[in-house]
Amino acid sequence: MTTLLLYKEIKALNRDEHKTLKLAGLNNSEFAANTHLVPLAGLEFFQAARHYPIVFIGAGETALPIALLGLKEGHNGYVGADQQWAENTYIPAFVRRYPFVLAQDGAENFTVCFDSAYAGWNEKEGRELFTEEGQNSEFLEEMIQFLQNFTAEMERTRRFVAKLNELELLAPRSLKLTHTSGETFVLSDFLAVDEEKFMALADEHVLDLHRSGFLGWIYAHLTSLGNGNQLFAHYLAKKAGEGTKH
Repeated sequence: MTTLLLYKEIKALNRDEHKTLKLAGLNNSEFAANTHLVPLAGLEFFQAARHYPIVFIGAGETALPIALLGLKEGHNGYVGADQQWAENTYIPAFVRRYPFVLAQDGAENFTVCFDSAYAGWNEKEGRELFTEEGQNSEFLEEMIQFLQNFTAEMERTRRFVAKLNELELLAPRSLKLTHTSGETFVLSDFLAVDEEKFMALADEHVLDLHRSGFLGWIYAHLTSLGNGNQLFAHYLAKKAGEGTKH
């Protein structure tokens, strides 16, 4: 199976092979400590925009909205030295679904998979995946529903990106970040909605975006870009902390 961000060894969940498998909650986010971005569904923009810059990466049909978690690869400014996600901060669904993932083969066929490398798997304690009768546990059913909802929302997000491309609203952008210490950082190589083109849209296009539910997503995305300086502060604090360890 192809590799996927955060996941190391993806396996299909098998009712017979994994009937005694349990998931112990490790209660930490160590698995995401070294990722500086994660894909984001449009429905998450409103909550995520309070904490992260939401930008687009890729080009054309492959463009994808992401929550930017760090300024450099391998650096997540929202996971502390205790491996906990920052308090009172929205955790993207891409992270919350881990260690599960849905593999799709066509519109209707899907397979529940999991990262077998995750340290919480065992056969003694934790949330069971199957009942003694071999049926899906309540926990697994809830997770499957979550995975299906996320998959559906990512599909809707792809339609959102297609609409942005159709209206030629995405453009390369850079942000100059400034910290109170005087340090600066230029964030580049991403796409964002071109505000001038957005404001110049014909009324029928704006109405179409509104009725599609996409208009609010655009405003949330544009608002979120102001979180860049907060991200820079996280980056400098973490860098300073790592420096004191040596």
